[in-house]
Amino acid sequence: MLYSFLKLVMKITVRIFFRSITIRNKELIPTKGPLMVLVNHPSTFMDPIVVATMLNREVYFLAKGSLFNTGFSRWLLPHFNIIPVYRQKDDPSLMSKNKETFTRCFEHLEKNGVLLMFPEGTSITERKLRPVKTGAARITLGAEASNNFQLGVNIITIGLNYANPHKFNRDLFINIDTPIRVADYKEQYSIDEYKTVDELTEEIRRKLETLIIAIEDDKTDELVKNIELLYKYKLSKERGISKKDKDAEFILTKGIVEAVDYYQKKNPQHVEIMRSRINEYLNNLSRLGLTDKDIARNQKKSDSFISSNLKALLLIILGFPIYLYGLINNFLPFEIPGRIARRISSSIEFVGAISMVGGMFTFLIFYTVQIIFVWKYTHWVWLTIVYGLSLPLSGFFTYWYFYTINKIRTKWMLLMLFYKKSVFISNLIIEREQIIAEFDKVKNEYANT
Repeated sequence: MLYSFLKLVMKITVRIFFRSITIRNKELIPTKGPLMVLVNHPSTFMDPIVVATMLNREVYFLAKGSLFNTGFSRWLLPHFNIIPVYRQKDDPSLMSKNKETFTRCFEHLEKNGVLLMFPEGTSITERKLRPVKTGAARITLGAEASNNFQLGVNIITIGLNYANPHKFNRDLFINIDTPIRVADYKEQYSIDEYKTVDELTEEIRRKLETLIIAIEDDKTDELVKNIELLYKYKLSKERGISKKDKDAEFILTKGIVEAVDYYQKKNPQHVEIMRSRINEYLNNLSRLGLTDKDIARNQKKSDSFISSNLKALLLIILGFPIYLYGLINNFLPFEIPGRIARRISSSIEFVGAISMVGGMFTFLIFYTVQIIFVWKYTHWVWLTIVYGLSLPLSGFFTYWYFYTINKIRTKWMLLMLFYKKSVFISNLIIEREQIIAEFDKVKNEYANT
């Protein structure tokens, strides 16, 4: 009962927190039978929340045993279907308890249950797949072996691709691969158990790597992000990819990563020259308080200066009362979770998750108190209902208004800078065009390889 209620609440929270959620190949997830779900782990407990709310079945979670180090947590966490797994690096003396954990997992799978596990064993916000541990392979093979490989355990691999898991109103692309039938490893397991565990672990690693953007080093990742920043929009437009087609965007980014890897091996000197040019261009923009989006947006605008500024002025004037109303009613519940998250943990991997879950509680509490207050002092049913509906609607408008005004402010700032530093801004625009032209040249060359 508690699980079902929390799942419903978190499902709503997840839908609100992310601007868009795209799920690729959800139909591949088995709807019945024992299932092990394996996921990459970029954002601590946001990841299990996202996956559990996506699945239509009740999920049991495997989590590090160090979470169970107090009497309260040992009582509470099992109520959320959490099973401890003990790691050597946390406390070698507790490793013997994993025998009990494995037994519980076997029993759960024998009841056609679903287990969710993060085989990297650690959470780090990087576009990288950490080494995959053997625990998932050992559990699933052990469960099948205990049942003469007649259990029918499937393994599903899921890739979580966040635009930014630590900020509100960003995109999430969930990528799912075909199931692995553990029974297919029966023959190998009968010959060599340890080797089969390694083979299945490698298959899991290979599948997970295809489902995410996996980049080996931070320097390459930075270069890929900068190329995406400057060039992805143009590539998407050329290929007819809409902003909503996250599947195609994912494939496009994969292609950029492959191209960068290719040229780093073929012509590393040219890659370094381009890296320096891009960094210098972006650093010059940063010194002016601008981003590449500001330059790009200014170049492709279609409205006249007078027309666009009249629209901006109308928006500022007409929208301000609603913005102010929404700000007064939503500022505290929106701001408090982020502040709490930054106080609780200095680790970036926790910020988004704490903010999301905390926001669920702060908005629920504040909205409830505010609605009760209006009802108590007016006793007008329709006024109370309208006020209650206006809270989230005005909140979304306020968020949109704030960022729209920032865009307008940036446009005006760019115009002022252009008059004050016209030569410098013009040179930046020319440099951007030359970098894009170089990307076009490399793209055409790569297409012919």
